[in-house]
Parts: sequence; structure tokens; C-alpha cells
Amino acid sequence: MKFFFHLLINALLAYTLGSYLPYWVLMIIIALVAIWIKGPAFLAFFAGALGVALVWLVMPLVIWSVTGSSLPEKFAQILEISNSSLLVGITALMGFLIGGSSALTGNLLGKLFSKNHIY
Repeated sequence: MKFFFHLLINALLAYTLGSYLPYWVLMIIIALVAIWIKGPAFLAFFAGALGVALVWLVMPLVIWSVTGSSLPEKFAQILEISNSSLLVGITALMGFLIGGSSALTGNLLGKLFSKNHIY
């Protein structure tokens, strides 16, 4: 249950603050949430990773489908990627890795200063 709560908090933070803050500030906030919600490091990693990755996957797809913009195709051509959907997948993968490492860092930092050192 703690995993789903952590996942929901991370996804809501990525969704609400992602448009207003740089990604690195958002990752610091996700690390602080992982310090606050104590738990196994494995679950903290996946809660942070899935929370950010889902938002970074769904939001571009929704915006792309609603607006019908040709910007993703043009950006994929600039990066020499054959498929613009692959660009969205790469973005989600980056969100997965960055969000997960931020949550893992926060979780381990919180455990470093706690009295009970179970990693």
C-alpha cells in the first residue's frame, strides 16, 4: 500500500509541478518525498521511476493527439530518429531512470541519517 501511495504522490508531483519547475527541482522534491515515505530502497526506486515515467509518457501522447502538431515529427527528424513515437518512448525511459535514481537517492539518504540502518 505504501508503494502505491508513493507512486501516486510522485506522479501527482510530476504532473502538477512539471510544467512550472525545471526537472532537476522536481527530482529534488521526489527525493525529499522518498525521505519522508520510508520503505525499502527497491520499492522507492520503482515508485519514483514509474511515477515520473508514466507522466512523461502519457502527457506528450495526450498533447500530441489533441493538438495534431507536426512538431514531434520535425524534432525526430532533427535528432535523426526514424519514428516520432520512439522519441516519446525515449523521454519516458529518461523519466524512469531520473525519477528512480532521485527516489533511490532520497531513500538511501534518509536511511543514512536514521538510527535503524537496514538497507
